[in-house]
Amino acid sequence: MMAFLQREIWECPFCGEESIEVLVRPSVYVAKRSAVRGGRKTTYHRVREEVVILSESCQKCGKKKDEIEKKWRSEQII
Repeated sequence: MMAFLQREIWECPFCGEESIEVLVRPSVYVAKRSAVRGGRKTTYHRVREEVVILSESCQKCGKKKDEIEKKWRSEQII
């Protein structure tokens, strides 16, 4: 599986400034091969997008990484 990682700058959910550095792994389809009695079988399933916050805090308002992550999770952004 080859997933492309994208480094992006996102807006802070508290102050609105673009100062939060994140790493995004886009959602991809992964093939799984298995041997069954009649031969081989290939099934596909989707791996959802994953977002990792790289910044330790917002450079503008000073909010910490865990506060930003909690806010984004409550808003279902990540």
